[in-house]
Amino acid sequence: MLSAPNAADASFTESYQMMSGDVSDDVNELQVTLKELGYFNGSTGHTFGPRTLSAVQDFQLDNGISSPAGNFYGVAGPATQEALDNIVASESTGSSDGNNETAEEGTEEEAATEEQGTEEQSGAEEGTGSEGSTSEAEGDSFTMEATAYTADCDGCSGVTATGKDLNNDRNANVVAVDPNVIPLGSTVHVEGYGEAVAADTGGAINGEKIDLHVPTQDEAMNFGRQDVEVTVLD
Repeated sequence: MLSAPNAADASFTESYQMMSGDVSDDVNELQVTLKELGYFNGSTGHTFGPRTLSAVQDFQLDNGISSPAGNFYGVAGPATQEALDNIVASESTGSSDGNNETAEEGTEEEAATEEQGTEEQSGAEEGTGSEGSTSEAEGDSFTMEATAYTADCDGCSGVTATGKDLNNDRNANVVAVDPNVIPLGSTVHVEGYGEAVAADTGGAINGEKIDLHVPTQDEAMNFGRQDVEVTVLD
C-alpha cells in the first residue's frame, strides 16, 4: 500500500508516518485500505481526521500493533502500514481465482442492470416537476476552513440548531454551517469525515467555514484547523 521502512513502533519517529492533521495522497490510500478492511466508514478523502484516527486505532488494537497506553496509538507508522499491506496482499491472493470464474457472468448482469437503471431514470425525469426540485446548493463544492466541536463539554447543551440532541448520539456525523451558504438539513460530504447532515450553526461559522461534530474534547482539540473539500449532496 504505502512505501515505508520495515520497522517497529519504537522507530516511528525516525521513519515515515501519518497522523491527525496530515493531508496527502498517502492519507487517501490509507483510508481506502482501511475501508476495504472494514475499519473506515464514509467516503474517503486526503485529510487525516477523526474518522481516520479511530480507524487506525481500531486496526492497531485488532492486530496487536499498539494500544491506548502506547506512544504511537493512532499514528500510521511503518508497523501499521506493513500490517495493512500484508493483510491486503493475503486477501487479494485468496480471491483472485474466484473473481476470474465469475467475471463473464458479472459483466452480463451489470449490462442488464445498467439498461434497467437507464429506463427507470428516464421515467423519473419525465415525471419530475417543481416538487422534485432540491436546494440551489445541491452539487456545489467548496474548499472550507474546518474546525471540530463536541457536545461532551461543560456548559454545552448538545442540542443543535435543528433540535438534534448530540448527547444521545455522540458519534453522529453532524456539521455546523452558515445557512446562507449551505441550507440546514442538507446532506454533505466532507473530505476526511464522510457524509454528514448540516444540522447546526455557530456564531463563528460564517461564509465558507464548517464545524465538524466529534465525540470527545480530545478529538476536537487534535483536529485543529484544516482546509477540506465540502460537497452538497442534497
